[in-house]
Amino acid sequence: MSKGNLKKYSWLLVIPVFFILTVIYFSPEFFDNKSLQQSDLVHFEGMSHASQVEAEKTGESPLWNSAMFSGMPELLTSSLKGDPTHFLYSLSMLFMYDSFETPMTVMLLMLGVWIGLMCFRVNPWVAAFIAAAFSLNTFYITSLEAGHVTKLWAIGYGGLILGSMRLIFDRKFLLGGALMASSVALELRAGHYQITYYLCFVVLIYGLSELYFAFKNGELNTFLMKVVPIGILAASLGASTQLWRVWTTQEYATYSIRGQKELSALPGQENNHTEEGLDKDYAFSWSEGKMESLTLLAPNFFGGSSQERVSEDGPLAKQLEKVAGRQQAKNIVQNPNFKLPLYFGEQPYTGGPIYQGVLISFFFILGLFVLDARQRSWLIGGTLITLMFAWGKHLQWFNYTLFDILPGMNKFRTPAMALGVGCIVMALGAALGLSKVIEEGWNEKTQKAFLKAGGTTLGLLILMWIGAGMMDVSGPRDAAIFQQMFGLNDQNMIRQFTNALDEERISLMRADVMRSIFFLLAGLGAIFAFSKKKLSTSLVIVVLGVLTLGDVWVVAKRYVNEASFQKKTNKTFHAANAADKEILKDKDPNYRVLNLTTNSFNESTTSYFHKSIGGYSAIKLRRYQDLIERAISREMQVLANGIQKGDTLSVKATPALNMLNMKYAILGPSAQAVFRNPNALGNAWFVDKVIKVNSADEEMETLSTINPSFQAIVDVNKYPNANIATSYNEGDNIKLTSFNQRRLKYTAESKNGGFAVFSEVWYPAGWVAKIDGEPVDIVCTNYILRGIHIPAGKHEITFDFDPNSFVVGGLISKIASYITLLLLFAAVGLIVYNETKK
Repeated sequence: MSKGNLKKYSWLLVIPVFFILTVIYFSPEFFDNKSLQQSDLVHFEGMSHASQVEAEKTGESPLWNSAMFSGMPELLTSSLKGDPTHFLYSLSMLFMYDSFETPMTVMLLMLGVWIGLMCFRVNPWVAAFIAAAFSLNTFYITSLEAGHVTKLWAIGYGGLILGSMRLIFDRKFLLGGALMASSVALELRAGHYQITYYLCFVVLIYGLSELYFAFKNGELNTFLMKVVPIGILAASLGASTQLWRVWTTQEYATYSIRGQKELSALPGQENNHTEEGLDKDYAFSWSEGKMESLTLLAPNFFGGSSQERVSEDGPLAKQLEKVAGRQQAKNIVQNPNFKLPLYFGEQPYTGGPIYQGVLISFFFILGLFVLDARQRSWLIGGTLITLMFAWGKHLQWFNYTLFDILPGMNKFRTPAMALGVGCIVMALGAALGLSKVIEEGWNEKTQKAFLKAGGTTLGLLILMWIGAGMMDVSGPRDAAIFQQMFGLNDQNMIRQFTNALDEERISLMRADVMRSIFFLLAGLGAIFAFSKKKLSTSLVIVVLGVLTLGDVWVVAKRYVNEASFQKKTNKTFHAANAADKEILKDKDPNYRVLNLTTNSFNESTTSYFHKSIGGYSAIKLRRYQDLIERAISREMQVLANGIQKGDTLSVKATPALNMLNMKYAILGPSAQAVFRNPNALGNAWFVDKVIKVNSADEEMETLSTINPSFQAIVDVNKYPNANIATSYNEGDNIKLTSFNQRRLKYTAESKNGGFAVFSEVWYPAGWVAKIDGEPVDIVCTNYILRGIHIPAGKHEITFDFDPNSFVVGGLISKIASYITLLLLFAAVGLIVYNETKK
């Protein structure tokens, strides 16, 4: 096979090599029936279980989850029946995602970047080892361990999007358009909109750069008349395949904690309060320090993670030896559970650094010296913008300004993850730069670029080694750690331990910098040997590939290794205890449970078994979050104290919990630790008085003063024309006759009719109420519930959740998906036809 054909059919070798690397790294999954215990996936199982059961029973996508926070929109497990893009998704995971989702996510990163690089016409073998090393970035590996797979899917598909742009800019319109539509569809299907948001800025910078050079080269007319329209049409087609997903998400964002705030700030929170979106302190908690970005070159330059093993012969081990003796100190340090927060950066917690490999960083810097201005400009711009986003609160003039004025910016938190997108750009620049050096050979320009890039990288590492001893490496909780861990009260002893911890950090920082210097010098030596023709092109690629991949592989294994995997079982992560079993004896189709044994609003176990007052979600409804902060949290304390003292609580003592039909409270794991609430108000009831208020603040304030069993609150400014007349009579009743998450039926009987309150969370975007088949208005009642006026007599009342965003959006999405697949098949078919013809 000729060299040209070897490159053309490189995928026949590259894809199997990627698969082999994936199998080796994740061998416990493939050969030992083990898996990572990913915390977010454990939570996902708990929060989605009810929806999955409902979907199997009804054949409908759930859309609404009744098991969390008394009911909320369900987007995580919802899907479009017969979605054609499922084929693309399965193909991108090599049809193995169900069985081996974790390892195939890493392979997706490899393939996404490799295909993207091939679109940039990079040497396929250089592209292969850069893509493989890129996928083992510690940020991606630690994200995978936490279960943040959608984040990594979005990053992997981001490489395809940039590659499709290159094809379109090169006037390969059919293939580029097909890849653009398909990759945008997959990007949005991944559903991690924060990564997509940051990626859009990189795409914009790339597009503006090409626009400038089209103008400069006299190609502006073609660019504006062909390139731009085709690119926009292809991207729009891809986005349309996920219209239902984007539409429902955007719709929900309006009413979630990312949306408009209706209440005034709590006392003391005025400065942190925003009119819309997340509060700044919450949104920017995980901001990466500017110096912390140097972990791209040396992983432990900021201490590593918040849970790190310490060295057996390091400063901390020696300090332990002084206090506890050599053998005891050795036992403590060798204990795999003995981990300390060696990370000392600005983030509250981190699972590890963002380390992409010192050689990839060097190749990127090399690319900035050897590539032409057209390529260099967008690579610099794309990297810089993601760094600036990642710095978050440490670059307030930029990020706080955008947070206040840019649409969507105030919906996201953890800005540090923007650098995960920046690493795509740096990997592209690294491959482009190295490929140019190898493909074009050694010349005077290459030599100068090599010396500048090598000197810059080496000089920076030397400064990092020197600077490690000058930095403040102490953490804010260091003293408290040793107080709690060893029960120390001696301030002098605590100071000795904290000093030893600082020395441990400096030692590890310098050790990793020296490690990076070693890999850099080895890489520089290989390129130098290539320049002197001591190494062939093929051999230098192999040597650099082994060094680059070996570097990141070893660091990644610090965080995900053999010990990270546990034996798979057929059992769920969630097992019912005696308290759960006791409650499940109740066959009432719809009641709620409050778990007082844990953080009720940050756990999903209760949701696995019951319809929970709490739950686990970062996108709660805004009004429900308000209720938690200003009513439920206080009432939980009142309830707990009352149960402990044996007091008989009135309905009025915990109005929010009672109107949410909290029938049971869990006080412990035993059956005897289940408290049955006699004041739970049931599924629905008539009231004999509606209190009119004029604002959300009044509505919330009044809630704590009412007896919800016969009083209700309505903001008449929101509903000036609503029928809220009451006429309660003894014997008036409402009964729930049929329940599933999207369909509820009641029968109501009343002498004169009146206003009824339903213990279901108010959400206006999609819920439709009907009385005897005729639509009626739903009124937000008691700040969070639904209320409707029911006429006299006997009636059937239904609530159905069929939002247009799903019904209409789903239809459009299916049509766009079929067009996208046809376009992709046409592009691939044309390539095959042309190759066959040749």
